[in-house]
Amino acid sequence: MKSGIYRTTNPLSKTLSLPRNPSSSAKSAIQTLTYIPSRVNVPWLQMVACARIVCAWVYCCTNGFLKGVIRIMKAVRLHGLRDLRTHDEPVPQPMPGEVQIQVKSVGVCASDGHWYRDGRIGSTVLSAPLILGHEASGVIIAVGEDVSHERVGERIAIEPAKPCMKCEFCLAGHYNVCPNIPFFGTPPTDGCFCEYVCWPAHLALKAPDCMSFDEIAMLEPMAVGVYAIDLALAKPTDTVLVMGAGAIGLSVIQAAKVLGAAQIIVSEPIKERRELALKLGATDAVNPGDSDAVAAVQALTNKRGVDIAFECTGAEQSTVDASRMVKVLGKVMVIGIPDEDFYHFDASSSRRKELTVVFVRRSNLTTERSMELVAEKKIDIASYATHRYPLEQVGEAMEMMISKRDGVVRAVIAVSD
Repeated sequence: MKSGIYRTTNPLSKTLSLPRNPSSSAKSAIQTLTYIPSRVNVPWLQMVACARIVCAWVYCCTNGFLKGVIRIMKAVRLHGLRDLRTHDEPVPQPMPGEVQIQVKSVGVCASDGHWYRDGRIGSTVLSAPLILGHEASGVIIAVGEDVSHERVGERIAIEPAKPCMKCEFCLAGHYNVCPNIPFFGTPPTDGCFCEYVCWPAHLALKAPDCMSFDEIAMLEPMAVGVYAIDLALAKPTDTVLVMGAGAIGLSVIQAAKVLGAAQIIVSEPIKERRELALKLGATDAVNPGDSDAVAAVQALTNKRGVDIAFECTGAEQSTVDASRMVKVLGKVMVIGIPDEDFYHFDASSSRRKELTVVFVRRSNLTTERSMELVAEKKIDIASYATHRYPLEQVGEAMEMMISKRDGVVRAVIAVSD
């Protein structure tokens, strides 16, 4: 190879013909752009060559040539209804107070399915390509300013909500209903169906070594179940009905079992889910597809009805049935997200029984408690992760969750080993 300064005799054509493969050599790209033979000893030409070198480096950076300087990751974005696309994007860098996380496992939640299928949840509408996924585990690989380097290498659960800590609700401890709360995978905040994320260090919760990354990811729905039992003010003497035995319903069942609830009834049409619910703590199971679920629950409670019904499906009929299944002065806890932006109740039953209806918004300070329950072997969340897919097959995982086929509870995206 000739020595000297580098240039190209036709900069435009050479630039357009450069390969865009990120594995190409930055050195060869710069040489192609800027070769000037050493015998050309004209100051202004040398200045032009230097300028071209700078431009070449910028070009290489923007096209992924400089590995180790500009790191590229895979990210899956939702562009429209059932329109997922894999992108090469820059790895985000931690800001002060943040950690950089290599994502390991991410559960596909029913809310992800709403975004994927409908492009909206209620009044919140997808308006720009979005990375979904909020039930995530990972490893801290770098830290920003004001974060101890000792945290590098920690296996962590990611708390997906970032409350503002300033509004009246945050100041009162109701962080989950903060009006200004960014939440992974909810517009405009990108989620975790990507290889790396950055997030505040205090929301990256160290997990025990006894938990697998799939289990750590399942802490998010478990935290919702624990919070729902807390919010219901449930007592050991209560008879509890759980409608739906997906990951949220199973989490409510297990939290009720830990509480010591006297009777836990599950209503679930899918055989594999009913069987798992009974294994994890339900005392009775009803198949609403084969029988009158309201009559079956009344029979199981000697026509008294249940003290608390937890609606975990979002199905239109489910809240109507719940209002008929609870006792006089009973309580309905609504967790499921409906397809349409409405909930339906039996007005007569609800009014005559003077029912209390409480809507459950995600979770609030219950992830670490859920982690302790797993470590103490009081609950089993490993069984939620029934199906696994690589990052490139997020679409297939979404379709699996929407169809609920093959006894799926949670499809988990294995982002990295």
